Amino acid sequence: MLRKFCYFLITALTLILILTFFPIGSEDPNPEMEIYLLSNPIHTDIAIPVRNEVFDWESFLNPLDFKSRPADWIEIGWGDRQFYFEMPTWDKFTFKLGFDALFIPDPAILHVNYLDAHPTSYSGHRRIRISKATYKKLVEEIRSQFQLKNGRPILIPNKGYSDTDNFYESFGSFSILKTCNVWTAQRLGAVGIKRPLWSPTKYGLEFIWSN
Repeated sequence: MLRKFCYFLITALTLILILTFFPIGSEDPNPEMEIYLLSNPIHTDIAIPVRNEVFDWESFLNPLDFKSRPADWIEIGWGDRQFYFEMPTWDKFTFKLGFDALFIPDPAILHVNYLDAHPTSYSGHRRIRISKATYKKLVEEIRSQFQLKNGRPILIPNKGYSDTDNFYESFGSFSILKTCNVWTAQRLGAVGIKRPLWSPTKYGLEFIWSN
């Protein structure tokens, strides 16, 4: 019995590794601009320009939602409501909080933060070069993840960590099968950008875009 379990465990881990590090999609053949992946110990966000000739995010996100808008870049990520709200910093992490996020479905929300510097200033950045046409598709894909009221994303008031960030209502639930990193990869995949076959952790995304 123990031997069978070990075989099963090795097979499952091997499969996860293959899915995590196996790339699908391709790099954009017509690179005209840059976006970035930003990561912390477990989570990834997509960093994009606040505005360019393709889209102005302040025509969609209400600028008055933010007390401060210090830079020309924002990062957008998706995750578990309870995890976001109860863990503003990593010293607040507990095993129970992590377990609940993975195994007890909780509504997902979106986090939007104005960066205080260019994405390349952050240690966990990965550059992705794309065409403006691809970026336009990505904008629409990310916008579709916000619940709207009167054409505006629905703000969750008084939950931001600082003057530069806010949370908004989204769709779906966070789970071990659909993590924040799976969400990031799905947004890239929806517009044909290279991503892991499955990315429950950040490592597949970081590996594939380690240029």
